[in-house]
Amino acid sequence: MDSANLIVSYLFFSFFGGLLATAAFSGLLYFFERTNVTKGNMIIALGSLLTHSRERAAQVGLIIHLVSGVFFGLLYTWGLMAIGATSFGAVFLLGGLFGVLHGAVVAVGLVASISDFHPLPEFRKATWVVGFTHGLAHVIYGLVMGFIVASSGLAG
Repeated sequence: MDSANLIVSYLFFSFFGGLLATAAFSGLLYFFERTNVTKGNMIIALGSLLTHSRERAAQVGLIIHLVSGVFFGLLYTWGLMAIGATSFGAVFLLGGLFGVLHGAVVAVGLVASISDFHPLPEFRKATWVVGFTHGLAHVIYGLVMGFIVASSGLAG
């Protein structure tokens, strides 16, 4: 594949994969919220970190979440391409491993630090369940990215 096609493919599949993986991530967290496994809307929690109120927190949180999803899509795709795994299964599972690592960092950061200083009281009580569900959502994100990158033929 020539360099121009490689760059266009990389950008397309990173963007597409990042959005699809973010939708899967969000859907899982929404499921956990609706089934009362966890409490609190992650989008509002994220947005209110910047707005310090519920006003416009959903809009700000959604923008941050989508931009982050695409940004990490670029990183995951680059990382999966850089490793050089050639089989579909290996790329898929490596995506999941990236999600485990990413999720562990986020879960520890969420439970250990961010929740203690969140501007809204309703988000100051992050438990291990909240950390675990966010970690699991990141694994799903990574598996979706692994599937997209493996399907695209970019890796290997």
